[in-house]
Amino acid sequence: MVVMGCDIGTSATKIIIMKDGTVAGYGITPTGDRPDQAIERSIDKVLSNTGISLSDIAYCGATGWGTKFVSLDHSEESLIKCLSKGAHWAVPTARTVVDVGGLSSTAISVNEKGKPMEYRLNDKCASGSGRFLEMVAEALELKVEDMGPLSLSAKERVHITSQCAVFGESEVIAHVNAGREVADIVAGVTYSVGLGLSTLAKRLGVQRDCVITGGVAKNVAVVKALEENIGVEVKVPHSDPQIICAIGAALCAQERLKV
Repeated sequence: MVVMGCDIGTSATKIIIMKDGTVAGYGITPTGDRPDQAIERSIDKVLSNTGISLSDIAYCGATGWGTKFVSLDHSEESLIKCLSKGAHWAVPTARTVVDVGGLSSTAISVNEKGKPMEYRLNDKCASGSGRFLEMVAEALELKVEDMGPLSLSAKERVHITSQCAVFGESEVIAHVNAGREVADIVAGVTYSVGLGLSTLAKRLGVQRDCVITGGVAKNVAVVKALEENIGVEVKVPHSDPQIICAIGAALCAQERLKV
């Protein structure tokens, strides 16, 4: 059975194809201001890389902000449900899922079958999200992917107090003007994000195993800060953590075919 999963976020469009329960291929494309085109490009890329044709796709599950732009016949799935299913697929022992997207973060308690039991959403604008890291990277003329390793090389970390991404960026600029080392500033930013995620997760009561998903899960410093503040190991899926929600959408499509 071949199914497709689409997770159309505000920052990135994630498309995956699953064949017989395994990921055959996936694509991640910036959503931009034309999500319909981003979806089309991403689908074309995945089909080309896998050698699978559109006619081979039995069904498609879609989730996220841009679901309405998916032109294929599809089911619209809950983001919470997809995150839970995807995390359980990647880490069957998952009981707490922390997802960090472009503009939001979510903590979910799941049971042994991957069913969501309770969840919390962040309420502090974009400060605990990927967009905050992108804003800081732009201000410091860095690549987002370099922020994690750079943080770990810091001698100390600056203190970021603001819970707002805009004011947080202003704090960063103030630290630059004060002559602080870039590594120390980035360490303060990544720690701030991890601390915010821990606060969100603690509202549910963190249970092992705790799994982090989303693009920010690729930032080793954020993961380390989250672990430090919740007191348990945080698992990062072996598959790309940014496609976990899309995997969940594909699993939902697979389930619908079996009904």
